[in-house]
Amino acid sequence: MTAKSIKNPFLKKQIFIAFDTETTGIWAAVNRVVEIGAVKFQIGRDDVETVETLINPERPIPEEVTEIHGITNAMVAYQETVGPVLKKFIQFCGPEAILVAHNAPFDISFISCELERTGLKFNDNMILDTVDIARRFYPQLPSYSLLSLARHFDIAAFQDHRALSDALLVRNLFVKMSSEIPPVNNLTDFKKILTTYTMYQWKTEQKELPEEYESISRAIKNKLSMEIIYTASGKPPQSRIIWPISVQYLGTFFYIIAFCEKAKAERTFRLDRIEHFRLLID
Repeated sequence: MTAKSIKNPFLKKQIFIAFDTETTGIWAAVNRVVEIGAVKFQIGRDDVETVETLINPERPIPEEVTEIHGITNAMVAYQETVGPVLKKFIQFCGPEAILVAHNAPFDISFISCELERTGLKFNDNMILDTVDIARRFYPQLPSYSLLSLARHFDIAAFQDHRALSDALLVRNLFVKMSSEIPPVNNLTDFKKILTTYTMYQWKTEQKELPEEYESISRAIKNKLSMEIIYTASGKPPQSRIIWPISVQYLGTFFYIIAFCEKAKAERTFRLDRIEHFRLLID
């Protein structure tokens, strides 16, 4: 830790909590959290307090997701469901701590959706994003993934993709980059120099689809199948046969929740990535 950050009295006094989630998929509106990990710390001090909890998502974890984080259905089968775990996480965070996550909107969206499902309330803790901090103060870097940044700052050579180990990486990364944060005297100052969030900015909303997607709305209402041409991130367009179930609005995007015949399971499709669609049964 550099003298610059330690000499910032307000920054040194704050309680920070780096946190991370592991999930059953990438879309919060229809997927679930299977693990929460968090690290409570202060800048300039080596002692930390940690929590890590597996969660029963009450649905199968897809094999392709297990390949990423290594969490199996057997591992979560007898764990607590998300409600009791969230209560403990809220208590661990308290109302005053500043939360820190890497690509914070992802984790916020999942926890926020789980809060909606359980009817629980989170405090208005400020949340910082280490991606935002890295982009602002290290604009020359070729990649801002957690592993790339950990390697760049000699924090770690590998990433386990488990909640607590990733939260520890986030903590160490934030501490490393905190020397670049200009002097702050209160929470309002953070908002002037960084992008800040709260846990309620990614709540799902019930909205009607735009008129040009009327046939998708009809498929949901009448339980009809559709053919879509879909472009997933980094992949060429693919034809899929789906049975739309519902629509969710999260952040600034519509998501179609549907049974996908190719995957033989429920999947989520972002509406703006559906290049073409047509009803197969009318």
